[in-house]
Amino acid sequence: MLGLTGCTTDGYNIPQPQAEVVPEHSDLNFEDMSYERPDIDAINQKINDLLAKVVLEGNQEEILKGYDEILNDLKEVDQMESLASIKNNIDLSDSYYEEEYQFLTSAFVKLDNRMNELTEAILTTSYKDAFVKKMGEDFIERYEKNKKLNSPEIEELSEQETALINEYSKTAAKEYTTMINGQSKTIDDLDFNKQEDIDGYYDIYEQKNKELGTIYKKLVSIRVEIAKKLGYENYTDYAYDLLGRDFSKEDAEKFEEAVLEYVAPLAAKMDTKYQEKLQKLDTSEITVESGFSYLKTALKQEFPKAMQDAYDYMQKHHLYQIDDDSNMLHAGYTTIIGNEPFLFINTSDYKDPSTLFHEFGHYYNFYLMGGTSWNDGNNLDIAEIHSQAFELLMFEYYDEIYGSDAKLMEIKVINDMLNSILQGCIEDEFQRKVFENPDISLEEMNTLHGQIYQKYMGYPLEYEWVDIHHHFETPFYYISYATSAVSSLELWLVGTKNREDALNAYRNMTQNTLNVDYLDALKDSGFSNPFTSKVIKNISSEIKREFL
Repeated sequence: MLGLTGCTTDGYNIPQPQAEVVPEHSDLNFEDMSYERPDIDAINQKINDLLAKVVLEGNQEEILKGYDEILNDLKEVDQMESLASIKNNIDLSDSYYEEEYQFLTSAFVKLDNRMNELTEAILTTSYKDAFVKKMGEDFIERYEKNKKLNSPEIEELSEQETALINEYSKTAAKEYTTMINGQSKTIDDLDFNKQEDIDGYYDIYEQKNKELGTIYKKLVSIRVEIAKKLGYENYTDYAYDLLGRDFSKEDAEKFEEAVLEYVAPLAAKMDTKYQEKLQKLDTSEITVESGFSYLKTALKQEFPKAMQDAYDYMQKHHLYQIDDDSNMLHAGYTTIIGNEPFLFINTSDYKDPSTLFHEFGHYYNFYLMGGTSWNDGNNLDIAEIHSQAFELLMFEYYDEIYGSDAKLMEIKVINDMLNSILQGCIEDEFQRKVFENPDISLEEMNTLHGQIYQKYMGYPLEYEWVDIHHHFETPFYYISYATSAVSSLELWLVGTKNREDALNAYRNMTQNTLNVDYLDALKDSGFSNPFTSKVIKNISSEIKREFL
C-alpha cells in the first residue's frame, strides 16, 4: 500500500502515498433502493445442506461454491439491515422499519453463530487445506478471533439488547417539556439568563435522565450477562474485543492520565480566554447544507481524484439525508448499504458545515472500502481519524467560508477537538466504573458521572450523559473520539509546518479501511502511538504556543 518513506524537517516519517484503489459501486439512487426481507429460512437451509456435505468425501467444489453463496446471502442480509435502519432513522414513527431492523439484527446474530458452526466444521475435515487456500489466512484468523464474541447462548439476550436500543432511540426523540409560569416550554424555548428557565432545564433533564437512564440500567444488566456467558471476567474487555481494538482498557487508562495532565488544563485556559468571544460568534447563516459548495471546491483543489469522485457519487445518487424533520433520529452518522455509503445529519442538532466535513471523512472511508464480507472489521479509531483529521484540513478554506470569523472558527474547532479528547476519556472511565459495579442505582450513576466530569472539566455534569447514544448502541465507542482526535491534532501540527506532508499523511490514513489494526495504521501512515509517545504533550504545547 505504501511507498518510500520521507523524513520531514520535524522528524515525522510520512510515507509517499500510493494511488487509491477504488472498488466498484452500483449505479443506484437511494430513493430507488427497495427493501425486501431476506429469506432467512432459505439461508439456514443452505447452511444445513452444506453441513451435511462436509462430513462426506468428494464434495470439495460444492462446499467451496456453497460457502461463497452463503457469504453473498449474508451480504444481502447486511444490506437490507442497513437500509431498514436508515429508513427507520429517517422516520422513527414508522414501526414497520423499526420491526424489520430488529428482526434482521436478531437474525444476523443467529446466522453469525451458524457461520461459526459451519466454518469450524469445514476446518475439522479433509477440506481444510483447500478452504484455507481459497479464503486466505487472514479470513481464518478473523474467524478464530470473532467466534469467541458470539454464541447461541446469548441470542435471546442479544434480542433483548436490540429491543432496548430501539426503545432508547424512540424515547430520546421525544420532546421533553417543563412548566414555567403556567407555560409548557421545551429546551429550545429556554432563556438561560433567567433562573426559572435554568431550573426548567434541570427539570427537563431529570425527566429525560430518569426515562433513558432506566433503559441504560437494563442494558448494563444484559451486557454483563452476555460477557459472562461468553467467558469474560468483565464486560469492558468484551466490548474492547468486540470493537476490534488493539489496545486494552489499561492502555486507555494510561492515555487518560496523560490527557488529565496536559489536555485538561489546556482546555480550561482556552475556555477562559475564548469562551466569551465564541459565545458571541454568530454563524447561523452558514448552514450544514451550505458546506457542500465549499467541500466540492476543496476536493478539486488539493485532494485525490478518488475523493472528488466520492463526492460526485454521493450527489448523483442522493446518498445522504440532511434535514431537521421532527421524526428523524437525533444523530449524525455515516454507514454503508451494500457498497454504497450513506450520510445522515439531523440539522436540528448539528448546524455547522464542520459536521458535513466530519461525516464526509467517514463517507470517503466507506467509499474506498466498498462491500464487506461476513467477518470483516472496520476499526473505529481509524475511522474517526478519517473524519476528524479532514475537519482540521478544511481550515485552509475557512477564510472563504467564514470571512472575518475564520480564525475564531478555527479556535472553536480546536477547542471542540480538545473537548472531544476530554469527553472521550470521561465517558470511557464512566462506563468502565459502571460495568465494574453494574448494580449501582441510577442516582449513583449520575453522581459518578458528575464526579468524573468535574475531574476533567472543572465542573460536574450529572444528567446529560443519557444524550450520548453511543452508550446505548455501541458501548465504549467514545474513547475512539479521544484517540483519533489526538492523531488528528498531530496531523494539524504537521500541517502547520508543511501542508503537503499533512495531506500525504491523511491520504495514507484514508487507505486503511477494512481489517487493519489502529496502531499498525498509525505507524504505516506516519503518525505517533498515542499510548507510548509524547504526542499528547507535544500537541498540547503547540496549541498553547499558537493560541494562548
